Amino acid sequence: MKQSIKLLIATIIIGIFSSWTNKTTNECHILHKGTFKYGDSETEIIVKIKGKKHTEYHNDKKYVIESKLEWVNDCEYNMTMKKVTIPDFPYGPGDVMNVKIKRVEGKEIYYTSTVKGQSWNGKLIKIG
Repeated sequence: MKQSIKLLIATIIIGIFSSWTNKTTNECHILHKGTFKYGDSETEIIVKIKGKKHTEYHNDKKYVIESKLEWVNDCEYNMTMKKVTIPDFPYGPGDVMNVKIKRVEGKEIYYTSTVKGQSWNGKLIKIG
């Protein structure tokens, strides 16, 4: 009887963890296509993702970053910068940024980015 209860509890715990993991992974699809924003009201940056193409618009579209995406899995991608027009930007064409989605809450995507050994956390908001 005790072994049956232990087995039942273990099955429930595995089921809960499994459904939580699948839900989190499935929510990452929100970032695979669409229009997003990050930054504050003074420095809002627009990001468009479609397939393997990633474009960021800075300073009311005055400057851009164009990149190619390679998805590692549903919640992680490598972004190879192809074109950067932002003056004095610390990264340029050929640099690769790794982005890992940490969690998704509605239309808010929380992530960690790493490029050239530097990492930071951020948040994108899906707007279209």
